[in-house]
Amino acid sequence: MMVLLQFYLKNNLQKKVKNIEKKICLIGAGKVGSILYHSLKKSGYRFEYLVDIHLKTLKEITAKDKNVKLKNNISKEVLNNSDVIIFAVHDKSLNKVIDECAKLKMNLNDKIVFHTSGIETSDVFKILNVNKLNTGSYHPLQTFNTISYNNNRLLNDIYFGIEGGTEAVKYFKELCKSFKSKFIIIPKNKKVLYHSACVIASNFLVSHFNILSKITKSISAGGIEGIEIFKPIVMKTLENIFTNGIEKSLTGPFERGDIDTIDLHLKYFKENLPSKLYYYILLGLEAMNLSKKKKSITGKEAKEIEKLLINNV
Repeated sequence: MMVLLQFYLKNNLQKKVKNIEKKICLIGAGKVGSILYHSLKKSGYRFEYLVDIHLKTLKEITAKDKNVKLKNNISKEVLNNSDVIIFAVHDKSLNKVIDECAKLKMNLNDKIVFHTSGIETSDVFKILNVNKLNTGSYHPLQTFNTISYNNNRLLNDIYFGIEGGTEAVKYFKELCKSFKSKFIIIPKNKKVLYHSACVIASNFLVSHFNILSKITKSISAGGIEGIEIFKPIVMKTLENIFTNGIEKSLTGPFERGDIDTIDLHLKYFKENLPSKLYYYILLGLEAMNLSKKKKSITGKEAKEIEKLLINNV
């Protein structure tokens, strides 16, 4: 039994050391690529090449790294001397960049190849001469609004959406462990839905606050600047959602079935903020359905609210 245990520990330790010592080539050093570089570097992973058309930015990102080689284009040398190839480019550029690699006609069968796109799958690598078991997608469920020039821990304690071949997925799990992060495996046919959910969670949340900001400026004659006054209610609502669940966190006129108040809201939006009326109606219908599910309103009240909202479309 002791011999088997020693064999297991030895092999797993060797495997871990082998992965962490693999020479990484990172293609694209923008908002995602730059933090991926700093985070993996901090965890002890080895970067052989960073490739980006903006050499000045590359030099700024890697200012403290005297070993990594900086390139402004993909070459046979770069691909041949790398064990792991990461594509961290914009979704709209991904296929074009992979096509550039395909034109080099390199044998990449012994390399791990993956991208960081939230919407594309590992199928984009079919044009490359690479083992599909080694290909995948590794998408951080995080928002990045600027290039990272140091390890700001944005990849720590988050979730990653991963997909791909068995060997690639094993590698992803190890990366997640190094960040103390978790992962969810996304089926290929669900990647579009997954990415849509990410857009709703982050991008549309920003849009929501932009609308709130515009409404805020119309509240008083002096003009209330920004959305600071809503911070306490927003933060408490988020706390309620992640502590008590969505249903128990819903309050307000829809949850109470206060039709008169909802009607006043609709009239005001229709007369003063017509461009935001449909927004109110769409979210109002969702709040109505949630209230009905919560059983805080009756079926009759739900129908009355629905009729009121739809009649204003």
